[in-house]
Amino acid sequence: MVFMYDCEICGKKTEVLYVIDVEGAQLSVCASCSRGNPVIDEIGVHKETVRGKRVFSSRKKLIESDELVDDYGERIRKAREAMKIDLKVLGEMINEKHSTLLRVEEGKMPPDINLTAKLEKALGIKLVSAEEEPEGPKTSRSGPITLGDAMIKKVPKPKDEI
Repeated sequence: MVFMYDCEICGKKTEVLYVIDVEGAQLSVCASCSRGNPVIDEIGVHKETVRGKRVFSSRKKLIESDELVDDYGERIRKAREAMKIDLKVLGEMINEKHSTLLRVEEGKMPPDINLTAKLEKALGIKLVSAEEEPEGPKTSRSGPITLGDAMIKKVPKPKDEI
């Protein structure tokens, strides 16, 4: 049996979805709707055939090893223990298997980008090394500030309007 997914834009049924960024929102779309957009992730990618049955997996975007902190497992364990919850409860909180969380906590498996975000939010910790953010919007034009400029960096009001 082949699992079919629905495109979030056109509704077409497809075996493979592509996760793309559309104006800040991540959408799972078919191949034709993903054209012209950078693909973040693929869902339902044909991986291999086992005993005549197709096996599908999701290729999740992994965090680069230099971005993930070295002691991610220890940080997760300490934060979880500080909250006085076990792995099963944490798994229920973030909708992940406790066996997956155990492998991550033991340092046997680095978390993918989605799991990292869930863990950081649920436990209130940082697992990704902070990179320096560029200062201000990357525009070389002069003129009035646009809404996009204001969304990137809070812009103070001019002194004459205060």
